Amino acid sequence: MIKKSTGMAAMVTAAVAVAGLAPQQAMAESHYKGTSAQADIERRLQMMEDEMRALRSELAKARSDAKANAERMDAQQQKVEQQLAEAEEHEKEHHDLLFFRGGYAKMEHGRGYKGLETLVWNADENDNDGWYVGAGFDHQLTDDFWGLTDIASLDGEVMFEYKNFGTGENFLVDAFTGGEVIENKITQFTLTAAPKIKFNNMGNFRPWIIPFGLGIHVISPPSSGVTVLNPGLMLGAGAEYKIWGDLWAGLDFRYHFTGDDLDIKSRNGVLKGVDTDGLTAGAYLGFGF
Repeated sequence: MIKKSTGMAAMVTAAVAVAGLAPQQAMAESHYKGTSAQADIERRLQMMEDEMRALRSELAKARSDAKANAERMDAQQQKVEQQLAEAEEHEKEHHDLLFFRGGYAKMEHGRGYKGLETLVWNADENDNDGWYVGAGFDHQLTDDFWGLTDIASLDGEVMFEYKNFGTGENFLVDAFTGGEVIENKITQFTLTAAPKIKFNNMGNFRPWIIPFGLGIHVISPPSSGVTVLNPGLMLGAGAEYKIWGDLWAGLDFRYHFTGDDLDIKSRNGVLKGVDTDGLTAGAYLGFGF
């Protein structure tokens, strides 16, 4: 009996001990579970914070890119508007010019040649100075030399001029007028066509050159070979200034080179040709249109 009571007591004691440990174990398990849940929540919060930080960074970058794109678009729009305004202003400007010329003319050789021509008329061989008047127009072909440079434009010029070198006595007519002196005007008409390079980078002041041009010269009286027409080469240089609105004033110098006499010459010198080489120097007044 005693042994049985002792065994029962031990079992009771063990049960009491186990019962005493059970709350502690439950508390430990509950503490572990609470710690794990808190760590999980903290981890989730950290992930959410990282995601928010990444979203903020992406949003800031998107705003910066949008602002840069807007500024770029504004700059491009302003550039396009400026180009359109410049093109419109360029269209409003007058690029062609109608001009009227006048000034000094000089022949390299006077028209007073000896020979058959003297039987008809005569003039002082050294009398090769004269004057000229003329007109023409410039038509702009390109304002930037077809994209090569902005400082120069290329115009096409067509011009005509009348030159007067004084008078000569007509002996043939004198014979039928009882010795009355009849004088002939010594004149020359010139028609030219040429490219003209204008330099546009000096404001209202615009120098120009003509590197070459074709000239057709008609003389009066005719040569000893009874010919009047002679082609040649023209070179020129000058400058013009816009004095008001579309009104231009300028100076020019031109040289006409024909390279040979107007007609054939005889070996014995009785017949001599007429040299039409010469120059002009003067001023002109131009109107833009």
